[in-house]
Amino acid sequence: MAKDRSVTKVIIIDDEKKACTNLKNILTEYVGPEINIAGMAYSTKDAEELIKKHEPEAVFLDIEMPHENAFHFLDRMSPINFEVVFVTAYDDYAVRAFRLNAIDYILKPISIQELRIAVEKLKDKLRYKKIMGDINTSYTQLSDLVSNKVRQHKITLKDSAGSEVVDFKDIYFVEAQSSYSRIVFFKDKAIKEITTSNPLAEYEELLPQDVFYRIHRSFLVNCAHIKKILNDGSNQLIIEGNQILPVSRRRQASLLQFLETNDYV
Repeated sequence: MAKDRSVTKVIIIDDEKKACTNLKNILTEYVGPEINIAGMAYSTKDAEELIKKHEPEAVFLDIEMPHENAFHFLDRMSPINFEVVFVTAYDDYAVRAFRLNAIDYILKPISIQELRIAVEKLKDKLRYKKIMGDINTSYTQLSDLVSNKVRQHKITLKDSAGSEVVDFKDIYFVEAQSSYSRIVFFKDKAIKEITTSNPLAEYEELLPQDVFYRIHRSFLVNCAHIKKILNDGSNQLIIEGNQILPVSRRRQASLLQFLETNDYV
């Protein structure tokens, strides 16, 4: 499939002029004509005026702005009709919050490769007319999660058709499908599934490791939903919903130990 070469109009917002110029130069040199930088703003007040004037498709937004951080600025501007890519020097805890809430971000100092990936994801979202307003987490709530280091218990799952906010405890299992993942979960009194563009390894890292266990190279399961481990030599188990999943032979003993250690048996 040929890459989408349409031009995306963006605004860069950062209170440090040098940071704005640096990002502009990297976008211009390494991403090129696919990005049209309509302007740069050094405060949320100036950003608001630029957004109204240029109506960008996306903004690259530093989180720590003077007088008003990025989250509160976006909530004040709500509803927004542009995509957001956060630019941040935040710690690992904050990055985890972004990932769990399907928030796009790039880290300072900016990696050219990560920026290219962020732009491709941005163009994908624009292609499917996906906007941040689709996510059922307000930016104020996200600000609280980041600032107060609140332990999260939900994850936002997205595909080209929409998004689902799912509690960890309601996820049955995650199945690897090449570089994609199929996630089966319970919501609205029904078993549902969604296929995301994230690899299984990412969910293994994000989901609670005292609850989810990698039973096979292609399956990560919520141990609270295991109904039965078959003892007929087939190396399989039955998960909620009566689906049968394979268990790697070399992981069988460690799975049983994990279940005992974490009081699932």
